[in-house]
Amino acid sequence: MTDLGTITTGIGLGIAYAAAPGAVNTEAIRRGIAHGAHTTFLVETGSLIGDSLWALLALTGVTFFAHYLAIQLVLGIAGGCFLLRMAWLALYEAFARQHTTSSSEPTSSTTKGHFATGVVFGLANPVGLAFWSGMGSSVVASGVVGMQFMIFFLGFFTGAVLWCIGISAGIRWGRHWIRPVMFRWISALCGLALGYFGLRILWTTAYEWLEQQIWHSIKPAR
Repeated sequence: MTDLGTITTGIGLGIAYAAAPGAVNTEAIRRGIAHGAHTTFLVETGSLIGDSLWALLALTGVTFFAHYLAIQLVLGIAGGCFLLRMAWLALYEAFARQHTTSSSEPTSSTTKGHFATGVVFGLANPVGLAFWSGMGSSVVASGVVGMQFMIFFLGFFTGAVLWCIGISAGIRWGRHWIRPVMFRWISALCGLALGYFGLRILWTTAYEWLEQQIWHSIKPAR
């Protein structure tokens, strides 16, 4: 694969990964509509920091430890509880707070922590660990090694950043067309979506734990 093909593939995968429906985009859209397009950008770029850590762990082989059940449980429970917490905050904002008009400027209190929230989203998402574990192996198996791997990695995050810019621009344009009453409904829908993602992670974690327990209980009988 040529360098141009490698970076093009990386950009395409980066956009596809960042644009996939999930908790990060849900929260980024919710905050962007409520507080401004810049908060969408902060959440999205913050999540890339967490993704970068998982990528680094995958490249150094540390993801081997993710096969231990205890680590899987910690990641799953932490990620699920974090998403449920964000779901609660979204629903609280939808039903217990009064929204201002879409043209109002966000106050300093509402602009704090957006980037940090994105970082936590990236770190608390167990999918990032699984994705980079599989991605690293697949890319190496395809013959992309050394400098080409670094070019692919650069292309991937370039694609992800392009998505961050694109979704922020979309929020900036679309926010002017949203009436104040719609803020509450959007926050409520995003809260329900975040709750679903959190419960799904907790359910998957519990299912994997139960599956491991059943496997260990029947294994000696074989």
